Amino acid sequence: MPRGLTRTVVGIVLVFLLAGCATGTRSSSGNGPSSGPTGDGVLWRAGAQSSTVLDTYRVTPWNTDDAEDPTAVASPDVPGRAAVEYTVPGGGTRSELEPAYRSFRPGDDYWFGFAVRLADGFPVDTSDWQVIAQWKNSGDGSPPLSIQVHGGRFVLEGGEAIGEHWSRDIGPAVAGQRTDLVLHVRFSDDPDEGSVDVLQDGREVVSDYRPRGGTLYPDEVSYLKTGLYRSSDIDTDGTLYYDDVVIASTREAASELATAS
Repeated sequence: MPRGLTRTVVGIVLVFLLAGCATGTRSSSGNGPSSGPTGDGVLWRAGAQSSTVLDTYRVTPWNTDDAEDPTAVASPDVPGRAAVEYTVPGGGTRSELEPAYRSFRPGDDYWFGFAVRLADGFPVDTSDWQVIAQWKNSGDGSPPLSIQVHGGRFVLEGGEAIGEHWSRDIGPAVAGQRTDLVLHVRFSDDPDEGSVDVLQDGREVVSDYRPRGGTLYPDEVSYLKTGLYRSSDIDTDGTLYYDDVVIASTREAASELATAS
């Protein structure tokens, strides 16, 4: 075979080999490991076993402050399944974990499912801020989007870091009871583009809500954190359990949270 033709054939073969390798690789955008799509719309899901559930999260030292580290325990709601327990003592501040998934950027469209139990004695009626999930911005300050518990309610809040604080009621928060929350978030720093839908225990309670500060901050990305982050002025111990957490591409996938049935 002529030398020039040989080089051409080798080059073509290399191109196809490299293309095949690229096809088999899924990027997590430089944010650590993440579970790949399962084919049913689930993009990431918390582990189900006590020995591995914490491995599905990104553990970082700054996510525990004057509190116990999150622990894997038997789910109080789903026999045979693990849950993550988060406890913050009175006067404490933070016990959180980050799902090992990529950050969220303008134009992203995701569904999130949370199966959360506020333990008996959880201070649901506090008037102080108390975050149980947040899409934390990459910069400083309060997040553009969070789920809080105060005044006996689950509440969406955000925007404070850019002087556009907003708040939207979700529904009742009851200690000693599991609640399933499913959120649909379109990520944008444009209030006309960023929106949130919420279902509580299968019932739509917030529809196409467009926060005046958007769902992202300008020139920043956000990443999900679950657990308990609250004012140190709260003097009552607080414990909550996450039976399941799902990041998905469809409402159906995010809504299929672990149950005892």
